[in-house]
Amino acid sequence: MRHDNILQPQTRQSMWNRSAVGPLALSLILGGSFMPASAMAHITPVDIGDFNLGTAVTTTERNNGVAGDKGWIDGADGDWGDTHAFASYSFSLVGDGSADVTIALRGRSNAFGGAGLSPGFTLYEGVAHVGGDHDYSIGSELMRAADCAATPGCTTTEGSFRALTSFRITTDADPTGTDASVFEYIGHAYNGSVTLPGANSPLYDGQPYLVPNGDGMATGNAVSFTFSNLTAGDYLVFAGGTNYNAVTSPARGMGLTLTVAPVPVPAAAWLFGSGLAGLWGMYRRKAS
Repeated sequence: MRHDNILQPQTRQSMWNRSAVGPLALSLILGGSFMPASAMAHITPVDIGDFNLGTAVTTTERNNGVAGDKGWIDGADGDWGDTHAFASYSFSLVGDGSADVTIALRGRSNAFGGAGLSPGFTLYEGVAHVGGDHDYSIGSELMRAADCAATPGCTTTEGSFRALTSFRITTDADPTGTDASVFEYIGHAYNGSVTLPGANSPLYDGQPYLVPNGDGMATGNAVSFTFSNLTAGDYLVFAGGTNYNAVTSPARGMGLTLTVAPVPVPAAAWLFGSGLAGLWGMYRRKAS
């Protein structure tokens, strides 16, 4: 699979205090139009659907919500992030060829009138376990410790989520970590511009770290990015807030729109294919 316009930084570090908003309270705050909080306790994506690579389409906006405004950016630092702090979406591309896929994410007001999140997201290829992967399963903690030990400079982790690279995680039913969900990084984008303090740099060099691929917009609470030449496969979008200083904050809403634009086969390829067909026909006539 080919991915253009993709930034692939290295690993990260930070301090995350989980929101005091409980599952029931969050469900009430987000209201019926948003994802129930019970589904957010584990990775349980909103399924956007299957899309044919040869058909242009733009989806309706799909709603979701999180407790807090820090979940995505926390996964960009040196001790990774808590998967309970972001929302997820899944979709599949089917058929032949490739397509440019644009993901647009915006903060949405929740049922109590609270502001939407300042959004960031990462696109991965992979499939989550039915029933939900999460950080605090025994298998996930074993894998996270091993992955941290294999990452130069990493000494501790707050969770499995890594916003700027691939990561793996598993369920309670996999205490040995031998049946992990692996999410292969494709790319990311976020609203604004965030520089992490040196102590939390994903480069573990003690220097402030500008998280790449921000849109530089201080306002708007929206971000979009086009991933070029995606091919058939299963994909996940992990989305959350980018307010790194938000230790706790009210529930935040979001909406995601997906646009699929087929990539035309170049005329030269059609001519080449026609030429091969012609040569094959001549060969068969000679052979007979």
